[in-house]
Amino acid sequence: MAEVPTERLKLKETRFLSPPVVGEPLYQCAKALVILGFDPGATLDVERNGALFLSGVPGGFPQPQGAILSLPAALAAGDVIRARQKANGLTSGWSVAVTVRDHTQDFPDGPPRPQIDPAPVYQCGSRTGVNNLLTGCDVWITADGVEVGKVKGAAPHQGINVTPDYGLGQQVRAWAMMCKDPSPPSLAYDTIAPPNPLPTPGIDAAYAGAQQIRINNLVNGARFELSLNGASLGVWRTWGYAHLVGLPAPLNTGDSLSVVQRMCPGNPPSNPGGTTVLPCSALPAPQVAAVQCSDQFVTVTQIATGATVKVYVNHVKAGEGGGPTVLLKAPVQHGDVVDVVQQVGTCVSHLAQELQCLCVAPPVTFDPSALDLFPVGFTDYDGGTVSIDGQTLHVRGNVFYPAEDDGSGQPFNKRRAKRGPVPLIFMAHGNHSPADPSYLGYDYFQNALAKMGFAAISVDCNELNGNTAGAGNILDRADLINASIAHFQALNGTDPLLKNKLDFSKVGLMGHSRGGEAVVIAPVRASKPANAVVLAVLSLAPTDWGATSGPPTGYEFQTLLPAADGDVQNNDGAKYYDRCLPPAFKSQLYVHNACHNFFNRQWLLNDNGGTLPTMSRPDHERVLLIYGCAFFRSVLAGHGTVGFLTGNEQPPAAPTALVHLSFQWVKSLTVDGQQQNNWIPKNNLGQPTSQSGLAAGEYGLSQTAANRYNNSFYGDSVGMVAKPKKTNGTFRSQLPAKTHLTNQEVWIRVADVFDGSFPTAATGFELGLELSGGTIQWVDSDDVGGVPLPFDRGSMTKSMPSTLRFPVRCFALGRRDKSVRAILLRLKRKNARALAFEDLQIV
Repeated sequence: MAEVPTERLKLKETRFLSPPVVGEPLYQCAKALVILGFDPGATLDVERNGALFLSGVPGGFPQPQGAILSLPAALAAGDVIRARQKANGLTSGWSVAVTVRDHTQDFPDGPPRPQIDPAPVYQCGSRTGVNNLLTGCDVWITADGVEVGKVKGAAPHQGINVTPDYGLGQQVRAWAMMCKDPSPPSLAYDTIAPPNPLPTPGIDAAYAGAQQIRINNLVNGARFELSLNGASLGVWRTWGYAHLVGLPAPLNTGDSLSVVQRMCPGNPPSNPGGTTVLPCSALPAPQVAAVQCSDQFVTVTQIATGATVKVYVNHVKAGEGGGPTVLLKAPVQHGDVVDVVQQVGTCVSHLAQELQCLCVAPPVTFDPSALDLFPVGFTDYDGGTVSIDGQTLHVRGNVFYPAEDDGSGQPFNKRRAKRGPVPLIFMAHGNHSPADPSYLGYDYFQNALAKMGFAAISVDCNELNGNTAGAGNILDRADLINASIAHFQALNGTDPLLKNKLDFSKVGLMGHSRGGEAVVIAPVRASKPANAVVLAVLSLAPTDWGATSGPPTGYEFQTLLPAADGDVQNNDGAKYYDRCLPPAFKSQLYVHNACHNFFNRQWLLNDNGGTLPTMSRPDHERVLLIYGCAFFRSVLAGHGTVGFLTGNEQPPAAPTALVHLSFQWVKSLTVDGQQQNNWIPKNNLGQPTSQSGLAAGEYGLSQTAANRYNNSFYGDSVGMVAKPKKTNGTFRSQLPAKTHLTNQEVWIRVADVFDGSFPTAATGFELGLELSGGTIQWVDSDDVGGVPLPFDRGSMTKSMPSTLRFPVRCFALGRRDKSVRAILLRLKRKNARALAFEDLQIV
């Protein structure tokens, strides 16, 4: 991706205007819908079941969340909706059709819980933002139980004017309803005094020709006044952060814009902020996300306020719209050159963003930890004592659960309980000072899971903390976890709060450090209640004191390994991943810049002493929230979140560049796993292999294997290490005759082998498909995400494999190329060095 001068490109205009995007999902009874991606100033047509429903509606500006269009009649389930735009004498084609659903198909417990966003809420506030709404629902605000503002037919993130302005100390909540089906209330906020003095608002860079500006640094609920060249344009209410304002006429170079905000009448206004309108020559190139080959859209990540985006494929315009998504005339193919410019008025950016599609560029989709359905109740539990290994231990901790309202001891959510019992997730901390309540350190994770409809229990293991060690301590922790499971079975039979609310056929475990080892063995201990079925185990930075007697098996498995761990420096969870024999899949996350302690809020010190690069504590929590919720939602609730674990999609606002994934589907065809003692001459399919220009052998990828390649591997597997002897060193693995790979992917796990000196640059390889006629099509590892550099730990730098996916569509196979007879690996980098390969699979 690079910025190139637009004037040099000789871009060719066409009369193609991209169809807009109908915001999904659409639900029955909605009184409004959202249209995105249209040109600023376009008019919009909406079709319902083949007939015009809305015609010539002014769209305004599409950023940041599209146009919310009120409907003449509420939608009904089964309606088919599509839209088109008209701008600058052009008419787009119709958008992809969206079928209206009944919201109870997706939300059987009622509409999701509204969120006041942003918070907090201030005295004298005049407008409040409410998020997490179903498009077209009704939403209203109460202050001390009295309605003060309402919108019928809301956007997903809706601003609501309130009358009168808030007083000090009022309790503010948001409520929503779809089809006379009410949501739970939002979290309650007590209004507080606004900042005094108020911060100075700002205005984003504005360019000549713009008819929209973005004002930033606004206080939630403020009123702001905007002036142009000293003349007031009006006063607006805002729910804070930033606000977009449409202007009556295009701006001119040198125009002066200023803004001031006010809250309470007795307090002074803010200092004025402002900007001077920049000339056309200052308009920069837009910023866009990487494009995946075969995608038929471009995602814009940053554009000038009020701009139109134009996309050219091989210098011919193939898309035009307002973002954040611009649909293209045809899918982008490998080798196509994509140029993206932005236009404000008649001004076109003098730089274009130029890129080519990548074989794998996972789209940013949604946050799997953000599902917010229920208020959260919590309570401590005390199940008395139990004798474990000659010790008298207390069975205690806390539980978070979906409730009628937020707070300690709140009743269990009636509607969720009526639909049946909820899955449970038990959590176990590791060794720390017994004086610290370590079990309280995962409250953020428990809270997120309870909002989704899980019961999340944290087991107090403090009585097993201190200067104890060895496998016996791990076995005791496992038995204490199982004692808590048994206690909750008893509560499920008799407790007024939890009776018949808990589903012991869907149990998950999460353990950290010694707890991470304990949860691996708890499901096979005799102490586990017979009718508790553990389906999912998340092992976070686990130890290996030797308590395991065999491979983790019988449950889906995930391990999270902090690369900057200063406690469990060996990343022992890699051994559990390699040994694991799950029913369907296993997942590993090797997280650069993550330490051991920052996943627990009670463990305050950086365990690596600050000697290694370490990301912030909130980033640690984001990683556990995102990937842990994706894991438990997939296994225990059947939600479509496994794509975050395979790398097919990415979450927003997360340090994904630091998270290196390994993943294996059990039922995929393994071409060579290097663990069946067939050795190098044959692969797992019994087919021959060959090599030229490199030295490839099978080695134990562990610290203990007699035939280990070197001491940089900390897992427990067998793999092939290929060391190039010359450029284009190649390894060939033959496939059975008539192997067809249509619509499949080739997955391989690979590690940059650390040889004692840290490399100056990343290396890589090519994977090739040899066709029945003998031709070979190659795709470079950089085109599918790249081979990560090792994490530099000095004396303990590891060779840690991660999984790369090579979709067969990227190999540009012709229609006649139906049969693939071999998979090849080629090391042709100038900086080529030894690579370790394992788990070559067809998925």
